[in-house]
Amino acid sequence: MLSKSSKKSFAIIAIIVGAAGIGIGAYTIATIGVNIDQTQSPMPTNNPSTELGLHPLALNGSPVLGSLDAPITVIEFGDYQCPNCQRFALQTKPLIIENYINTGKAKLVFKDFTIYGSDSINGAIATHCAAEQDMFWELHDYLYENKRAINSGWLSAENIKNFASDMGLNIEQFNKCFDERKYVTKVTENYEEGRSIGVSGTPTFIIIGPDGQSIRVSGAQPFNVFQQVLDTMLEG
Repeated sequence: MLSKSSKKSFAIIAIIVGAAGIGIGAYTIATIGVNIDQTQSPMPTNNPSTELGLHPLALNGSPVLGSLDAPITVIEFGDYQCPNCQRFALQTKPLIIENYINTGKAKLVFKDFTIYGSDSINGAIATHCAAEQDMFWELHDYLYENKRAINSGWLSAENIKNFASDMGLNIEQFNKCFDERKYVTKVTENYEEGRSIGVSGTPTFIIIGPDGQSIRVSGAQPFNVFQQVLDTMLEG
């Protein structure tokens, strides 16, 4: 069982990126003690709810990958232009899916934290439009697989519509949703929600255990960091 102290230190071999929370900088490899913030509740529960068995932070219709009955909830605050978010999506998330999500031990919730500007907002809106056709995670992954330089125009409206067409989405429905900026309020609310609990960079993870206790993990930490946290919660 995790202790109730404010922080727990895990000794690991980690890949650290300069300004890791934002995803900018050169690699260095070091043996470190990673400080993982631990709290009883990651945000004020002004509107308590047990909808779908999720922690209050996970509510508001955010997409969920995995079984809703999974005992652990991993909430990611991310940006589609963030290099470290891409690294997590391509390298670490598949291992979490294989070992924890597909086995019913954890579920993943994604929340937009658009720190790089209008192109990031375009990408976020697009994924929510894709969700109307049950294709959120498919477009989510596609954007990370095809990510280009930050604010280089790769998330322009034209490119996003081409992505949607390439993926076989109903393009008329998608384009109407995207052009109307239907989910811009939701994207903004996700960002403000993150700020309200102290998120300042991407990716940031709030991992909520079966007892409601939460741990914050910042940056694209390697799989073994998540493994240690998740296994400890499951053992508790």
